[in-house]
Amino acid sequence: MTFASAAAPAPSAHRMGAFEPSVLRSNRLFESRDLDEARERISRVMQPHEVWRVGGSADGGAGSHMDFVRVGGIGLGTIDFGEAVQLEVDAIDDYHLLMFCLRGQAETRVDGRAIAASTHAGIVCAPGHDFSAALSADCEQFVVRLDRAMVQRHAGGEVHFNEGLDLRRPELQPWLEQLRALATSPHLLATAQRHPLIAVELERLLVLLLLEGQGRHAAPAPPAARGIASGCVRRAEAYMQGHVEEAMCLADIAQAAGVPVRTLLDAFKRCRDHTPMQYLKELRLELARRRLQRPDAATRVSAVALDCGFVHLGRFSQAYSRRFGESPSVTLQANL
Repeated sequence: MTFASAAAPAPSAHRMGAFEPSVLRSNRLFESRDLDEARERISRVMQPHEVWRVGGSADGGAGSHMDFVRVGGIGLGTIDFGEAVQLEVDAIDDYHLLMFCLRGQAETRVDGRAIAASTHAGIVCAPGHDFSAALSADCEQFVVRLDRAMVQRHAGGEVHFNEGLDLRRPELQPWLEQLRALATSPHLLATAQRHPLIAVELERLLVLLLLEGQGRHAAPAPPAARGIASGCVRRAEAYMQGHVEEAMCLADIAQAAGVPVRTLLDAFKRCRDHTPMQYLKELRLELARRRLQRPDAATRVSAVALDCGFVHLGRFSQAYSRRFGESPSVTLQANL
């Protein structure tokens, strides 16, 4: 299916899709009226691909642009060719490609399967699979690239996402809200780019919320070996204690313990009745308390929370108060 070429209308609030990615607008990668230049610039941050105009003039239409930012293993971008085009990717590189439309529409094929993309529906294309799309003249794409290795670390193994992305599904709203927050909050983006711990937590949240929203799971881990539970728990705890100030995810902890993620989770459940990430949270609460008990004139509760890996200040305060019986601000004031 192709779309007739037409001048792309200016974006308007009522025609936008899931959200207006205001943060990305201040991270413009390029603007061009040359389709070959647009393809080459997009290829630098995505991958090489073919693109050609459909039925339009050769003057570059309304002009193309791309906005793009990276946070850890996540890439977020918008792409607007300003005219009807067809694009082809032989095989997606080592990342999962997610795409939906902020405006306009697209007819896509994901590994041979036809899927319509719009402001309320999109696609997920797995690494190594073919992707093509016929984009309407007014189509502006929102693209998400999730590095394959990053997804595997947080999911604990190979992941198989659904190819269709129905943004109206209630189960996907938490994922969409988190994506919206990252694309519209300059403070959240800047904080995540400055603090590796925060970036890792945002990676984990986006991956797990997408898995939960699609009702899909990582590939099963190998069966747990008998007789190693207590040893792997001790190794995991020692690793977390020694690296509490560093960015880490569940797969990192399992690798340090020398067992698959599922084995580690089962071992913690049997031996400790909590998860490794809950243990890490307790360690970080203890770290935050030590820093608040030894402040200097520049110490702020918000900075301590971020440095210790807590994204949401309100949740940090609640967890801290439950753990220590007083708010973090009270601890800080008592030691200034």
